[in-house]
Amino acid sequence: MARKKYYRNNDEDFFAGLIVLFVFGLIYSFITKYWLIILIILSIVLLYFLIIYIIDLDLFSKLKKPILYYKGKSNDNNLDNLKLDEVTNGYKINCLQKGMIGEERLNYNLINSRIPMYILHDLMLTCDNKTAQIDFILVTKRNMYILESKNLNGNVDIEKDGTFTRRMGMYKKGIKNPLTQNAEHENILNEILKKEKMKLKYESLVVLTNDNTYLNFKKSDKDYKNLIIRNDKIVEVLLKKEKKKHIIRDEEKIKKICDKLLKYEKYSFDVEQLKIRLKQYRKEKSNYEQIQPYMIFNDQTLDDLIKKIPQSLEELKLISGFGEYKVNKYGSEIVNIIKNEVNK
Repeated sequence: MARKKYYRNNDEDFFAGLIVLFVFGLIYSFITKYWLIILIILSIVLLYFLIIYIIDLDLFSKLKKPILYYKGKSNDNNLDNLKLDEVTNGYKINCLQKGMIGEERLNYNLINSRIPMYILHDLMLTCDNKTAQIDFILVTKRNMYILESKNLNGNVDIEKDGTFTRRMGMYKKGIKNPLTQNAEHENILNEILKKEKMKLKYESLVVLTNDNTYLNFKKSDKDYKNLIIRNDKIVEVLLKKEKKKHIIRDEEKIKKICDKLLKYEKYSFDVEQLKIRLKQYRKEKSNYEQIQPYMIFNDQTLDDLIKKIPQSLEELKLISGFGEYKVNKYGSEIVNIIKNEVNK
C-alpha cells in the first residue's frame, strides 16, 4: 500500500512567520523604549534576592546552636505523685518512665542538631481553665514546632482510614491517634497566641522515639509521612523545613516569644515548697479547729492541688474534695498560698 504524503500548507507557514515577526517587533520596540525602566526593575529584583541571600547566611547572629531554654517539671511531678502509691500505679509509672526516656532521646538529638533555636521541654501550659502537657516547643529563626514524643513498643500501622494500630508479633491493637493529641495542644497554644497578640505560624509533628519501631504507611487521604516521623529522622526533617523559609526573627525575638509562652507554664516554681506550704496550712488549721488534718483536705486532694494548681475559686471547685462549703471556708487562703508560690 502506497503511503500518503502530507505537505505543509505554505500559507499557514507564512502567516505564522508574520505573527512571530510582529510579536518580536513589539517586544524589541518595548525594550528599546523602556529599557531604563526595565533595567531598574531587574536591578531591584536582583538586589532583593541578594539581600535575602545575605540575611540567610546569618553571618552576624550570635545564636549559632540549639539552646535548652526551659526544662519543665511536669513529668517529674507526675512521677512523684504516682510513686505515692506504687502498688496501684505500677503500670502508669512504667509507662511514664518509658515516655521520659523517649523524650530524653529526642532532646539529645535536638541539642546536637546544630539548628539555631530555643528548646522548651516538658511544658504544662494553662489557659482559660484548660491545660495541655506539651513535650517540646521549638522556636527557630524561621519557624515554630510542636513535637509530641511517643515511645511505642512494636510496629505502627497507619490504615487507609487513618486508624492507628500497633503490632507486636501476632498481637495487634488500636491506639489513639497521636495527631489528635497534638490538635488539643494546638487549641490551647492558639488561645495563648491570641491573648499575647502574637501572629505566629507553627507546625506539629509526632516523633516516635523507640529505635526499634517500624512505621508502615498505607495509602490514605492524608499525608501522614510529613506529620509522623522517627526520632532518627527529626534533624533531617527540621533542616529541610528550615531551608524552605527565610530568616524572620533574631535571638531577642525568639527569647521574647519563649518568655510569653512561659507565662502560662504551671510548674515554673518550686513544687516541693508549695507542698510544704499547703501541709503547713493544713496542720495549722486542724490544730486551730481541733480536728484531724485530713478533714481539711486529705493527701489525695493535696496531690490534686499540686497537679492542677488552681488559682481561682472556680478552679478550686474542680478539685476532688472541695465542695461549696470547703471552698467558702478555706478557698481564698489556699488560692493565695498557691498564687504566692507560683508568682515568686
